[in-house]
Amino acid sequence: MNKWTVVSSLCLGLVLAACDDGKKEQEAAVAAAAASASAAKADADKAAEAAKKAADDAVKAFADKKAGIVKGLQGQVDAFDRKLAYLKGKSEKLKGAAKKKADDALSAVESARKQVGDSLKEVGDATDANLPALASKVTDGLSSAQKALDTFEADATGKK
Repeated sequence: MNKWTVVSSLCLGLVLAACDDGKKEQEAAVAAAAASASAAKADADKAAEAAKKAADDAVKAFADKKAGIVKGLQGQVDAFDRKLAYLKGKSEKLKGAAKKKADDALSAVESARKQVGDSLKEVGDATDANLPALASKVTDGLSSAQKALDTFEADATGKK
């Protein structure tokens, strides 16, 4: 064999070996990048899941808070309605000027009650920012309605 053939065979072997090593390094780099991307995706998924859980917990806590407020206000409205129904029955037995006076007072009570009902519906649609203000509006409306109911009671029963 001639010396150039040996040298060229040797060079060809080295070139092939060098190409093979580069390919292995490239495959290792691709595998490392894929593993890193997979780990980053898993971390992002965990973070997104934790954020979603925190948001769900906040929504649930607000819904529970609002339900408690609505339940308390609804209980007060129900007690008001029971007393109003009782007094309506009493006022139906009245005659003459007393009946007219009681009917006028009843109109004021029913108007105030309608405002309370509308305000209570607003509380049902409230957000975290406006819930306290709307609950206060219902409480204030109930206070006004109670004053009107007290006037109606005095007119319906004749007791002052």
